[in-house]
Amino acid sequence: MTDARGAAFIDIIVAVSLCFLMAAIAVPVIGGTLDRERTIVGAQYLAGQLQRARLESLKRSRSVAVRLEVIGDRTALRLYADGNGNGMLQRDIDRGTDTPLTPPGWLDDQAPGISLRINQPVTDTSGARLEPGEDALRIGNTSLVTFSPVGSATSGTVYVAAHRGPQMAIRVFGATGRVRVLMFDAPTRQWLP
Repeated sequence: MTDARGAAFIDIIVAVSLCFLMAAIAVPVIGGTLDRERTIVGAQYLAGQLQRARLESLKRSRSVAVRLEVIGDRTALRLYADGNGNGMLQRDIDRGTDTPLTPPGWLDDQAPGISLRINQPVTDTSGARLEPGEDALRIGNTSLVTFSPVGSATSGTVYVAAHRGPQMAIRVFGATGRVRVLMFDAPTRQWLP
């Protein structure tokens, strides 16, 4: 009778050890999957806000911009409409001439841990090599992605990522105002839709 109890205790120890081993294997996989999903959600949310600005510009028959600001590890975004017909200018936003259409928001409120950042060596959509920590807002010398009522937009790329995990890019085509979300495939060094 004591042999049966001893064997059961050993079985329990083996089973618990196997559970711990499986959990140790699964946690990094689950963590990587969460980073991937959050990055995708963050990029799609930001692309949606850019599309919203494009539609607002067409609806209002005036320029509308999304202002993007990286503050520490977070990204603030807000939509503004041209108030005086001279296009979207930072000084007009500062003076209150170009008025906000939305309350201020944070990208990581929609996708925790996600911000404008480059988290790994990537090839820019134009072919240049970018390193981690470089400027993730590649739209010229402004923080405004502007859409005009004739369908054009500020041309450039906005890079979105968590501290680790996949690198996403949102490409805005200037002539058409089209917005496209891409993911960097590290093994092939290519951007994929």
